[in-house]
Amino acid sequence: MDTKKSRFDSPKSYTRGIPIVVWLLVLVVVPLIFTFTMSFYQSAGLEIEKTLTLKNYKLFFTDPVYSRILFKSLRLALGVSVLSIAMAYPIAYMVSFKMVRGRNLLFMMCIIPLWVSYLVRIIAWRSILGNRGLINSALMALGLIEDPLRIFLYNRFAIAVTLTYICIPFVFIPVYTSLEKIPRNILNAASDLGANEFSSFLNVVLPLSLPGLITGFIFSFIIALGDYIIPLQLGGTQGIMFGNLIWSQFGFAFNWPFGAALGFVLFVISVTILGLTAKFGSTEGGFLSE
Repeated sequence: MDTKKSRFDSPKSYTRGIPIVVWLLVLVVVPLIFTFTMSFYQSAGLEIEKTLTLKNYKLFFTDPVYSRILFKSLRLALGVSVLSIAMAYPIAYMVSFKMVRGRNLLFMMCIIPLWVSYLVRIIAWRSILGNRGLINSALMALGLIEDPLRIFLYNRFAIAVTLTYICIPFVFIPVYTSLEKIPRNILNAASDLGANEFSSFLNVVLPLSLPGLITGFIFSFIIALGDYIIPLQLGGTQGIMFGNLIWSQFGFAFNWPFGAALGFVLFVISVTILGLTAKFGSTEGGFLSE
């Protein structure tokens, strides 16, 4: 016992964590402090006045336009997360428990989209949903429509579909990992006690996979909430989301202080969501240790 304590408390063991600490400071803490500080400055034309003020936050909380877009983005992110879970969880369950042949192939097919460029995937969905895209071309070939339908592109539907496609691998991986950690003898014991497959899933598999499910929800929600490229490319005039507001302040408007304030508001919301879901994510393995 003393040997283990001295080994982990040695100075050498602490120095191993220095690269991680430096990485966090340089890439996370310092930019966050810089953004938070800038959010109290104000823009004067093409200049940034370093006079501390609360005008940026006051503008956000008093102008209903920004809160309306924020709540619209939150609803979209929630819907995308639910859809991603609804599509990724059955696939992960099937790969983990049901498939023997082709299991590795299906697993690779679920994560291969992560190897493809983000912009390429967006352009692909633009081609699928466009006026002369795959969907409209198929409907016209079947004789169901004469002219291309414009309901598939440049609206919130296109944003939701594309974001769901982007988020599915980020849900699939943690859910699959949680399912793989479930000891199969627990399921055999449940079966021996008379539980059918649905009862075993509801009372054993689902609770034990909840940490992975929550992790996937967090990933998909944060990705959907902060994305601005997909709404910009596929959303049209209906697709302005909170991420687009932040991007426009650093781009066209050249109002970096207000953009920093909007970004910090989004950061606080993300941290709050992580805090609320942390207790679920920390239960991993808790059912097995009792």
